Amino acid sequence: MLLSMTGYGRGDAPFGTRRLQVEIRTVNHRFCEISLRLPRAIAGLENRMREYIQPRISRGKITVNVTIDGIEAPVTRLRLNDDVASSYFSILEELKQRFQLAGDLELGTFLSLPDVLTWESEDVTEDDAWAQLEPALVAAVADVGAMKAREGENLARDVRARLDAIMASLDRVVERVPGMLQDYRQRIADRLAELKTDPDFNQARLEIELVLFADRTDCTEECVRLRSHVDQFRGLIDSPEPAGRKLNFLLQEMNREANTIGSKASDVPIARDVIEIKEEIEKLREQVQNFE
Repeated sequence: MLLSMTGYGRGDAPFGTRRLQVEIRTVNHRFCEISLRLPRAIAGLENRMREYIQPRISRGKITVNVTIDGIEAPVTRLRLNDDVASSYFSILEELKQRFQLAGDLELGTFLSLPDVLTWESEDVTEDDAWAQLEPALVAAVADVGAMKAREGENLARDVRARLDAIMASLDRVVERVPGMLQDYRQRIADRLAELKTDPDFNQARLEIELVLFADRTDCTEECVRLRSHVDQFRGLIDSPEPAGRKLNFLLQEMNREANTIGSKASDVPIARDVIEIKEEIEKLREQVQNFE
């Protein structure tokens, strides 16, 4: 299965009293390059994130952005200071009894007293932070993988159509080669009729030239190899493994065989088909740059 190198994925999960979000963007790149942006509170998780991502996205420029509640602020929580609250309550109750004060103590007034509520940093170990981050990362990687697969299938349909076009042109070449040799033999035969009256005419020499020409223009082996490369190309498209680099290599070999066929065949129809084959190979080369 072909995977595009272009994709986007997102995952989110609770992180203490807050919310954590992981976004992954991937674009074309010759190698695997991972760039991470993390809040300071979880900066120590960078290596774990790389170790998780790299086996699952083998090629491309990968940008990972992690946010906590959409900002890069320290992770904090609101805490009730029990000792301070109890002291306030005891003193206020004592004042009411001592001075016979009326009225109820309202919650809003009580909570507004200094130090009843305090903000404090959450103490999160690296293992705890990873346990909370990992589900969001797993979801983001799965999401980007699904998008890359959908885009890859769209590209694969175009690739299959171009491979079909190459095979159609190659079939015409194979069909035309015997006719090309026959045309050449006919031209030689016509010329032979003219030369037979020449006292210097050498029949044996002519037969040798015919054999040499047939050998020079026989592109059967190249056609067989090109067909084999196309078959391998099709197999890689359906392979579960990333195939971008292998496809690039096959395209080089396909182009080499097409060039050899073109140089051997001194025939206009074959030359036309070879040009069409090379055009399709070039278009495939452009498409393959998008594959992981």
